[in-house]
Amino acid sequence: MKLYKYHDGNGNTYIIKSEVKKFIEYIAIKPSLSSSGIYDGGNYIIKEINKLQYNKITSILNEAIRNKENHIENRVKTSGMITIQEINDKKIYILAPNSKELYKIEKTLQEIIKN
Repeated sequence: MKLYKYHDGNGNTYIIKSEVKKFIEYIAIKPSLSSSGIYDGGNYIIKEINKLQYNKITSILNEAIRNKENHIENRVKTSGMITIQEINDKKIYILAPNSKELYKIEKTLQEIIKN
């Protein structure tokens, strides 16, 4: 099983997993854990997604991983982070703030969890 995680610039986490069924899970940051003490990422969401949605998300994440020019060494505020976890392997990629990949990932993830 391959597990994708995406951490947005505000600290919200999206988990995309494919088992028998495919799911997206959104773990929102709460004000008490946000750097500002005010930001609220909203409500926790977990929902089943179809194969087309799964393929769209993973394709965009993999495209961002391949485009190394937008990777940075250390996680900074408003950067994005992709984690891919397989049975005995874990890879982490940090995306620069304001990169086109970051925008594309977050826009797609928001569309899927809101619909």
